[in-house]
Amino acid sequence: MKAALGEVWQVVPISLYEKPSELRDWLKFYKPSGGDEYDPAYGSKLTQILSEFLNAQMSNIEAAWGPIDGICVVPSTKGVVPHPLCEVYNRTNFGVPLVDALVRGKGPLRHRFAHRDGFECTSHGAGLRVLLLDDVYTTGATAQSAAYALKSAGYEVPGILTIARRINPDFTPQVRSLWERCSADDFNFNGRFV
Repeated sequence: MKAALGEVWQVVPISLYEKPSELRDWLKFYKPSGGDEYDPAYGSKLTQILSEFLNAQMSNIEAAWGPIDGICVVPSTKGVVPHPLCEVYNRTNFGVPLVDALVRGKGPLRHRFAHRDGFECTSHGAGLRVLLLDDVYTTGATAQSAAYALKSAGYEVPGILTIARRINPDFTPQVRSLWERCSADDFNFNGRFV
């Protein structure tokens, strides 16, 4: 990814999940495009997770990454506008403004394939510090491509926050160990940020 974009941005997942899981279903079916399994209540559950995390951790985020002027949602790779995560964030009533600055670009985006033209900026940032927000972080290609587009338009992107990071515990013994350590801990929104 670094070779494709020139740099990579730090990612902080609020939670981890494996497939299948209840959280995975919430993240897949909170979007109206989820077909017959779409459930608007799932979006409310994600709002609660995001709201509690931001309220507990924003001071730590700013201590680690500096002040945040806005939050920008990674756009849908399928062109759904606005991304349903915008509504999830807006319902948190958190107070940091939502920055609508990205649209899908012409560059290809695939699993594990970031691209400099994957997204385009619709405005210039002039040094505004924008935290990038995504719902699921699997390989990072989409979120990292979005961060690149923001930076190219003058925004400062201190990092990427994602509601969940997908983990496949069977991928390697190291991933299994990480999953087992994290699964053994009681979840706490006030835990260590970075």
